[in-house]
Amino acid sequence: MYSESSWILTGTCPVPPVAGRGASTKMAIEQPSRRNLIFISFSQFGAAFSFNFINVFFPFYIFHISPYPFQETLLWVGAILGSTGLVTAATSTFWGSLTHRFSPKGLYLRAIIAHSIMLLLMGFTTNLHLLLLLRILQGLIGGISTIGLIIVSSSSLKERISMDMGIYQSSMTLGQLVGPPLGSLGAVLLGFHGAFISASAVLFASSIFCYLFVTDVPKLPREERSSLWTILDQRIIVAWLLCLTASIQLMFLPSVLPNVFEQFQIEKTLGLKLAGTVVMLYTITAMIGTYLWSWLSRRYGLKKMITYLFGFGILFQALLALSRGIIDFTVIRMIQTGLIAVTIPLIFSLFLSEPKGGTIGFLNSARFTGVALGPIIATSLLAFSSLEVLYLSISALSLLALVGFKFFFKQPPVLRGP
Repeated sequence: MYSESSWILTGTCPVPPVAGRGASTKMAIEQPSRRNLIFISFSQFGAAFSFNFINVFFPFYIFHISPYPFQETLLWVGAILGSTGLVTAATSTFWGSLTHRFSPKGLYLRAIIAHSIMLLLMGFTTNLHLLLLLRILQGLIGGISTIGLIIVSSSSLKERISMDMGIYQSSMTLGQLVGPPLGSLGAVLLGFHGAFISASAVLFASSIFCYLFVTDVPKLPREERSSLWTILDQRIIVAWLLCLTASIQLMFLPSVLPNVFEQFQIEKTLGLKLAGTVVMLYTITAMIGTYLWSWLSRRYGLKKMITYLFGFGILFQALLALSRGIIDFTVIRMIQTGLIAVTIPLIFSLFLSEPKGGTIGFLNSARFTGVALGPIIATSLLAFSSLEVLYLSISALSLLALVGFKFFFKQPPVLRGP
């Protein structure tokens, strides 16, 4: 029998099958589905672009306005860069659960506009305490990618959902790719204030396109509503930890790039220009790896691909400690991100049929936590040790997560019911 929840969760339109209208019905379903995919993905590109646009010069900006000595400023860099992701991780499941009670499109639009305002205010803030507060407030409304996932998955046709999720993920990766080089260029040409204004404008433009072209999806049904405690099991927790360590590997570096350049005796002004290029190069390989390894996973299996890619990613993370110049450092980093980046969507795919918004939010919160802990771990360890200790510590943490994954995923995951 047909149920409302089945079409919300699978993307299948609730129209009973009637002879003679299959083609027209399918076309009517596909049009809003494609529009939602295109413009939600575009807005996620805009969000990823804007955040990475400012993140690449944020450490330089903090050092520029900081009245504190080097070591204390370095701790401020970690706290300010990491605070948004940490708060977003804590609220991501909550944002997913809100789609059971409020319009997903309405929540999504309000969050994007709020982010645009926060970026604008940051550009005119020279007090580190106030800057930290703005980043925390930004984290409170940071669950937009969770809501975007729900909108795309709810409006996608069942046979296209995996492909649509790949397009959605790739749009964020593309934003991460082009944001850093343009961010460093914008900071040089426009100054810090002008760069923040530009990032804010991109987000605001994204919200306008979503308002005009995205078709809202129904709220998730009341009977499917779930709390954090009802969705947790050992496999989901281990998958969350693996996504967390993968995100830490991907996100720790920008916060300590000034120190990496200093180690290789690169002058600060040149370092600011090179920062965007370095981040762009390893994001290119991350994007290529996401497409290549996702395609191969259909032949060799998800768990096998995750294990091998994550293992070799850990190896190249450790090899960063042996680099002796910016060129070999960048090459090693490019290979490492090309291996690690795809493991996050592959891990998500293990739970693709999980129907609860809270589950999507919880797994997605691992990315936010990694975004937060990456710079915090990096700057905290570097303040009291060395870059080599930092690289090896992240490798060790990732290895522990991989061991847990191998232990708990010997059998196919059992998904909980509503």
